[in-house]
Amino acid sequence: MDKIKLNNNQISDNDRCFVIGEAGINHDGSIAKAKELVDVAIEAGVDAVKFQMFDTPKYISKDAIFASYMKRALLRKDETIAEFFRRLEVKKKDMVEIQKYCKRRKILFLCTPFDIQNVNFLDRIGVPIIKIASFSLTNIFLLESVARLKKPVIMSTGLHNLSEIENAYNILKKSNKPVSILQCISHYPIQPKDANLKVMETFKKAFDCIVGYSDHSMGINVPLAAVALGAKIIEKHYTLEQNDFGADHDASASPEQLKNMVQGIRDVEASIGSSVKRITSVESEVYKVHRPSIISKKNIKKGQKLTRGMLDLKKPGTGINPLNLDFVIGRKAKVNIKKDRLIKKDQLI
Repeated sequence: MDKIKLNNNQISDNDRCFVIGEAGINHDGSIAKAKELVDVAIEAGVDAVKFQMFDTPKYISKDAIFASYMKRALLRKDETIAEFFRRLEVKKKDMVEIQKYCKRRKILFLCTPFDIQNVNFLDRIGVPIIKIASFSLTNIFLLESVARLKKPVIMSTGLHNLSEIENAYNILKKSNKPVSILQCISHYPIQPKDANLKVMETFKKAFDCIVGYSDHSMGINVPLAAVALGAKIIEKHYTLEQNDFGADHDASASPEQLKNMVQGIRDVEASIGSSVKRITSVESEVYKVHRPSIISKKNIKKGQKLTRGMLDLKKPGTGINPLNLDFVIGRKAKVNIKKDRLIKKDQLI
């Protein structure tokens, strides 16, 4: 099974869920805002913070069109799609500044490249994992450039069928490095009923890889469910303020929701336990209080042979287990035993 090794983290089926705070484009082109998003991610307790990097002319053609959710973020009615993306670009020097800020604040910096130029740039500045967005799974040129880096890859799978996902996976696996697959539905926001989390099982069986979930739902319930179903990577969009003007803010988690999600993930992981059913140490007090033991139903005289009719089963659980009833029946009392009291092994011969 794949393992992705990082400086202070490891991603595998035997490690805790790796949580990525997806800052994405919610900086709105402001480096100060980007740094605030890093601070929020640290406060929430995520494992990594991720941004997006694209060069508009290399990312979109002159025939590119708006999605409806993007139109909410237009500065003016006649703003072109090129102008829209250009104001959300992060220049190379600014991305280096964000990366340095992450390093200073001791959180892992990740970034999604949308063109080959930025794939190579992220490699040069030492980004340890490449994240492939759902939008890029059939961008063969980009996938081949990522595979040449010989780095672990995390890829989202929105907008694509299993055959297309397999094709992308096979290209990326040419690097001989782990490729992790995230279930994703590319709509902003989605309803829980659209999440289709069970497809993670399909990915795991088909590709024998680490699986996870990239979330575009409102709230935190869906990613928590994903962790319960075996997700080892969770990616969640978040923002400083959900009412901000912009394309992704209203489909992103608030700082408080991000923090609650991380805590919820850790609680879910802790609750999963093992496949072994046993009496746990935390049950020891209640075990004694509430389980039944073998009790005297009447006064029993010394030397009397115990019969089933002399016995009852009542709390507490500190006496002889009722499943050992056959051990008790037929034995003689060594001492007088009063009615409605625990029968103890040392009282019997």
